[in-house]
Amino acid sequence: MSLEFVGWEIRQAERFNRLLRFLPRYRTDRRWNARLIQTLLRAWDAVPRPFPPDDELTVEDRLIKGGDRPLKLRLIRPKGAPRGVYLTFHGGAWVMGTPRFDDRLNRAIAGNCRVAVASVDHHLAIDDRLDLAIADAHRAAEWAVTAGAEFGSRNIIVGGQSSGAHLAACALLHLRDLQTDARLSGAALFYGAYDMAGSPGLRNSSNRTLLIDGQAAFRNLQRLTSGLTDEERRNPRLSPLYADFSGLPPALFIAGELDPVFDDSIRMADRWNKANSNAELVAVPQGVHGFDRFPLAIARKTHRHLHRTINEWLRTDEHEARRHERQPCSQV
Repeated sequence: MSLEFVGWEIRQAERFNRLLRFLPRYRTDRRWNARLIQTLLRAWDAVPRPFPPDDELTVEDRLIKGGDRPLKLRLIRPKGAPRGVYLTFHGGAWVMGTPRFDDRLNRAIAGNCRVAVASVDHHLAIDDRLDLAIADAHRAAEWAVTAGAEFGSRNIIVGGQSSGAHLAACALLHLRDLQTDARLSGAALFYGAYDMAGSPGLRNSSNRTLLIDGQAAFRNLQRLTSGLTDEERRNPRLSPLYADFSGLPPALFIAGELDPVFDDSIRMADRWNKANSNAELVAVPQGVHGFDRFPLAIARKTHRHLHRTINEWLRTDEHEARRHERQPCSQV
């Protein structure tokens, strides 16, 4: 199911990028603008808006109790029994963002793949407490295991975009290490940063990269891990790139070739394949950071490919489950 882009799609993205060059670059290392944007996002969240009418989907906000504070999830699910849980983490440089901002993308996944999509409202590290955001990712992963009894399926897929892809990778590694009876079906990771010491591509990036300032993004990583050496930043607890990759499910990595963190996806896919031979890397020509949020053909094609891939992962697991059910019990 490899994905290719044709000439007119690439040219459309290139024309769009010419417009982006006139926009200011977002500086993720500045906390005052993260607070401002987050205030606007929360105000947007608070505006009463009925969920778009859809006979096939329901939505609810759910709290996971325990720990120092409840953890909020936004749950979009199909009516009837879902085929599994898609646990996803929003982007926003670890310091801003809300699950509701991803409703459009998550509704499409819930509807086209018939899964319960749980988007995590994790701790925002405006206080530079990245450890609390990772702890929330672990708590959400543990909830996904228990949700299997409610939904009647043990299948779990993790996903995320940008900083959310980093948290999704942390959650997946935690799930693998829990050694539960949950079935890890796949990981869908969009343009994540997986090396908290900064990948070579990010370190060498320009402050003129489109949409985000590459050097500011590197400084944001340093700020989130202040007081640590680069070696300590590469601890697998913080940097999934350096974790043990054995026993991980199929993965789909998607990143734009113009993204300052493009290196991270290349390196993750390479290590994933060396350990498991089951990762696909989609390198999107003329793709900037967050390209899939724009009205572009490369964005639509990428999300269609995501839906096909999720469905294929689930079909494979469902077929395997039926095969085991048909096997006779061994005689002792």
